[in-house]
Amino acid sequence: MRAVLIQRHADGATLALGDVPEPELGHGQVRIAVRAVSVNYVDRFVPQGGYGKPPADGVPWVAGLDAAGEVTEVGDGVTGVRVGDRVMAMVPSSLAEQVVADARFTVPIPPEWSHEEGAAAIVALLTECSALSAADGLSAGESVVITGATSGMGLQGVQLARHLGAGRIIAVARSDRADDVLHRLGADLVLHSPGRGFAKHVLDATGGTGADVAVDHVGGSYFPDLVAAAAINGRIVNVGRAAGAEATADLEAFSLKQLTLRGVTFRTRTPAELTGLYQQVRNLDLTKLRPVIERVVPWQQTEEAQGLLSTGAVVGKVVIRVAVED
Repeated sequence: MRAVLIQRHADGATLALGDVPEPELGHGQVRIAVRAVSVNYVDRFVPQGGYGKPPADGVPWVAGLDAAGEVTEVGDGVTGVRVGDRVMAMVPSSLAEQVVADARFTVPIPPEWSHEEGAAAIVALLTECSALSAADGLSAGESVVITGATSGMGLQGVQLARHLGAGRIIAVARSDRADDVLHRLGADLVLHSPGRGFAKHVLDATGGTGADVAVDHVGGSYFPDLVAAAAINGRIVNVGRAAGAEATADLEAFSLKQLTLRGVTFRTRTPAELTGLYQQVRNLDLTKLRPVIERVVPWQQTEEAQGLLSTGAVVGKVVIRVAVED
């Protein structure tokens, strides 16, 4: 079958269409005819081993971390998923004509959505559900700060926070290019910050009490402001490190406010934990959580699509359309 392959070499990595064997279907798995795959921030780190373990130099590796398409075959032990179902899933090596996935780790695509929307939504939905669960849930009326708000993750986080009954939602973005979109999705206030300096505005917007929950997609230089902007007993959840994996914080403020810091990743989740998280997503009214797509490109342009995320000009997701007839 055809797939987009990562070719690692001494100078880095390149992406190109190639041929690989069809994946074998195992117990509890479903085979999906892939129609669309989204570009994720971590895609650029995969060839260097930053997310998963790559094969040896010179050995092709299929790109992609999620997929949307139709189920064409179900394995032994599968219940609740049938041939013909349209599903979305977070699954590695997905940028191919076919992929196999654990049936428990699939979510039906709403009838109103396209395959491209399914691909754009699944990782963000899982991530943002995971973040708000890690914050001990979001109580109705609580204030929320979301950094990196114009990313696919951030936009989904704003929608989900509103859907779950948040009070004041404050989005932090690098520029004003997506203010209209953020307000439409549920943000009450959009702050523009290239790094430090937004804590005072969060405090002003919350009457001086600070934010109850912060969902941090950026890390690095943004983190100290999240501590300064947090309410007493506030919860900070880090899900991304676009500005760096290291950060400093005022530990005196951290202690005085009795803050909680949690991290979110899928790499160390048990199957039982993942099953529960997927069920949370299935329980949502996804018709009210439609993703924002910046651009859809053919899979021949995968390398260029991944490069778009580095420009800082993307609002929402970039999606790759898989052409099975290619």
